[in-house]
Amino acid sequence: MIGIKGVGGIGKYTLASKIFEEKITLAPSLEDDEDLFPKRFWWEAGNPGGFSGLARQVLREFGYPVPEKETQLQEALIRQLQRHRHLIIIDNLESLLGEDGSWNNEFYQQFFTAWIEKGDTSKIIVTTREKPKTRGFNHWIELKGLKPPEGAQLLAESQITGDIENFSRRVDGHPLLLRLVADLLLAEFPQNPSLERLADLGLGNLSQLLSDPQVMGSHRQETVGIALVLDASFQRLSQRQQELFTKTSIYRREFDSPAAKAVMDNYPEIALSEITADLRELQRRSLLEEKEENRQRIFSFQPLVWEYAQYKAGDQRELHQKAIAYYLSIAQPDSWEILNDVQPYLEIFYHLYQLTDYDNAFDILRPIEDFLTRRGYYQILADYYLQLVTVYQQQEDQTHWKYTASLTSLGNVYDSLGEYQKAIEFHQQSLAITREIGDRGGEASSYNNLGNVYNSLGEYQKA
Repeated sequence: MIGIKGVGGIGKYTLASKIFEEKITLAPSLEDDEDLFPKRFWWEAGNPGGFSGLARQVLREFGYPVPEKETQLQEALIRQLQRHRHLIIIDNLESLLGEDGSWNNEFYQQFFTAWIEKGDTSKIIVTTREKPKTRGFNHWIELKGLKPPEGAQLLAESQITGDIENFSRRVDGHPLLLRLVADLLLAEFPQNPSLERLADLGLGNLSQLLSDPQVMGSHRQETVGIALVLDASFQRLSQRQQELFTKTSIYRREFDSPAAKAVMDNYPEIALSEITADLRELQRRSLLEEKEENRQRIFSFQPLVWEYAQYKAGDQRELHQKAIAYYLSIAQPDSWEILNDVQPYLEIFYHLYQLTDYDNAFDILRPIEDFLTRRGYYQILADYYLQLVTVYQQQEDQTHWKYTASLTSLGNVYDSLGEYQKAIEFHQQSLAITREIGDRGGEASSYNNLGNVYNSLGEYQKA
């Protein structure tokens, strides 16, 4: 397993993409074609499908059997990765980590720990801003930026003129910063995209500022240089493009033109084609990323740019409501077949949770619980119910029925996952609350659930 670490925008994604798409060698000692991986898979760590989604898609796309039981997914995935030479790249691993590198997702943690112990043959590459606290994860590529000639070449390929090598040196060859500068100059001065024109954009002292001892440090480009260039680029946008840039940052995932239009209520008559044109202009300035999927243009933010857009957006409560309304408009009421069919409900949960509207978040999760259970998406249910339990535990009223219901659901999920001690813990918490409030029916249900767990453990006397 290999980790690619660096600050935001330093080129982790670019390097991983080069490995993934251009089939560059990972082991020069091998023959030219010996280290090529016949099957490759790219995964975004923050994908709401969680680890189970990763495992299912890898097994399905690589043509291997997908076990019905979610508890068997990790073992099945590791077995196939041990037997065959494949490449899996997991991007933005920091979305699964706390600030100190501790894991926020136990299922990914279990997988990585097991792969470090058992893995072989296949390669797993992760990109991240932070290193995870996982023993044995020792192979790291730490990116520090392009060398001055390489940074100069990047600028030259965009037709940027001036003292490009010295400029690259002063900004420590930060790829995103160089790209933002190049695209800004090309957009504003297509006939003469010279570094000297930065002064006309209020950025004449950019390279000098980044060399100032007072802003020296490992993250100075991230906190100063990129913010300055983004500010300059943002100010050159039309008012509508500025709104589009900030308002679409409400989405945590990729989005299309209809999703973008849904948050642009100040322009009710705007055509979808105009929205798309504005989104493509943002992409041309490196403020958005774009790809084509099923003949449809899909847009997303580079993580560092997304943070900037969120900052510029300010209070997003109203935008969360608009996002909820959009997902409600496209959500299928029933007849779900695949996880993607219920994805709008999971997105609604996310936005309600951001609004601290936990009771309605519970209500939106409840109708899809049976579907997720039948399809074996226990890890997703565990992630979402654990969020609810965490906030309900902090509230004064510990007797709220939705709290006990969340505890019960979480206990049942962990029972299905084979994590019986956790299941017992949550069912016992539910039992204590139902006893306290005199809910005889809830108490009986808690005993029944505990009996099921002990039965699973083979402790029939306790059951």
